[in-house]
Amino acid sequence: MNHQKHRLRPYRNWDKEELKDMLIKHLYILSVDPRLERLWINLIIESFKSDKWSPINDYNGCTMVQDELHPSLACFPHDYMWISGHGGRVADRIFYNLMIHQGMKKSKAYRRWIGVRFGWFFYFKWKYVLLRKLNEPTDAMKELDSYFRK
Repeated sequence: MNHQKHRLRPYRNWDKEELKDMLIKHLYILSVDPRLERLWINLIIESFKSDKWSPINDYNGCTMVQDELHPSLACFPHDYMWISGHGGRVADRIFYNLMIHQGMKKSKAYRRWIGVRFGWFFYFKWKYVLLRKLNEPTDAMKELDSYFRK
């Protein structure tokens, strides 16, 4: 059985430009701090330029929970960071903060953050270590993380 063929791919009928444009439109609607908006867009653009994943085939929305927004401004970059091997503490801290800036209550964002930390530490980290696919955060990730750590 071809695993790729049977995966959930909710955006398979979109092209990359449609998906990128919709994410950026959603971000403009949020009216976040202009510096945060620029850093968030940089990460979104980086994700579309990356050869380490396919935004249309690999992004499937928020895993195991209902997305607050389609496509999700928090889950999309998080999927990119994890699937491209940049997952871990920085990716999860970015995810937590993006959820809050997307309008989610801190308590709900915290529960989701706990879930991804468990998933990372007990499964995904070791999967990527064995595949030798564990990468350092990119400059765009470091800049966004630095914004949240100020």
